[in-house]
Amino acid sequence: MGVKLLLAGWYGGDALFSAPEAPWPWLRRVERWVRGAAEELLESSRTVEGPRGPILFLRLHPAAEEVAVVAAGQGRVVVLANTSMVGPGYHRYLCDLLHALGDALHVDWADPALTVAGVGDPTGYFHTGDASDIAPRMLAWLGTMAGRVLDFRRHGHSGATLSLRAGHGFEHPGALLTPMGPRDETWLRAVHEDPLSGRDIFPWWDSGQSAATKLGRALSLIWTEMVWRPPLLEEERHRFREVARLLESAWREAPELAYPWREWQQVLGYLGVGGTLAEEVSRRAVEAPSGPLIGYRRGAVQVTLPEGWEIRIPGSLAEERLADGSWVARDHRRSVRFVPLQDDVEGIAPGPEESLPYEFQHQGERVSGRATLHVEPGDCRLTALCEAGTHRALCVVSFDDPDEQDWALGTWRSLDHAVAA
Repeated sequence: MGVKLLLAGWYGGDALFSAPEAPWPWLRRVERWVRGAAEELLESSRTVEGPRGPILFLRLHPAAEEVAVVAAGQGRVVVLANTSMVGPGYHRYLCDLLHALGDALHVDWADPALTVAGVGDPTGYFHTGDASDIAPRMLAWLGTMAGRVLDFRRHGHSGATLSLRAGHGFEHPGALLTPMGPRDETWLRAVHEDPLSGRDIFPWWDSGQSAATKLGRALSLIWTEMVWRPPLLEEERHRFREVARLLESAWREAPELAYPWREWQQVLGYLGVGGTLAEEVSRRAVEAPSGPLIGYRRGAVQVTLPEGWEIRIPGSLAEERLADGSWVARDHRRSVRFVPLQDDVEGIAPGPEESLPYEFQHQGERVSGRATLHVEPGDCRLTALCEAGTHRALCVVSFDDPDEQDWALGTWRSLDHAVAA
């Protein structure tokens, strides 16, 4: 469902009398080329070994799924991408980028008429340059999805999301959570009847880098990625700077658009930015309508952890997955560390932690545990052993303020496991 690219081709066609370049070196050349061509639009890139060969994953927009480029051996390349949620402008940009990649690295893209059904661009733009069918297909998809969410709600369910990145569940009111903010049931009914009324949900509607496109990108970041505190990591500082850059560039080009003035003021404050622009943003923020500030991470987040575990943490915590398989989330005064332990079918095996004088017990639907709590101003720590069927884990919650003891206990007790067996 949705608008998905599935492109196939061959590289190395210029080397008539030699074998194509090996998959890994060629994919690294692709990554270098994309970094130069996409510049600041490339959010991240990573390579993994897949079942059909190495895969390069590219993230080109905060509301988009990763683009997968597979080097399948013997000069074969496959590209998979879903452009549905971002908009027609993004679809055109990605197709044009892939054509430029093909020209630069000698990729011959397969004619969809000569391949199996489903391969190609369903809108036809990649193959013909005709963009007329992109928007209608995306709007049709949106109308169908709105109908599905309405059916979902009629059956008594809630918590629907659309195109949010896997691994995080946001606790925020709304019938539907999207990268451009929540939408209510009235919006869903209107979009089901007339999908064009939901055009505002696409952050990249027009082609090119218009002011509206920059604002849409900034809003996607504000809603889904921003942590609302002073930046702790360089990655966070970069994200604050990127949002500030996008908003300023869009505003100077089209000052009549609806800008998130109060959130923009916060971003500049966290960055310590002053001057004429900051004064103007502050003035507009004072005049802006009151109400809740936008950003899902102002509330709690349900995080998917290694080995099928889940935990509920404040959205302001910075997360990191370590090479040893553990996971850490922290800010300037709190941290949560999770370490999956070796499974033991007989229960929690004796170990160094067993000597701890456990003060707290917990028995949830799928997870049980016991914990000890050390409380001393500036050095408070809860250490817990958790068990879900044959799965075991260690959870350590550290905090500076003794008054946050209840938060630490609640964080530990929020640990869950998808399949406790």
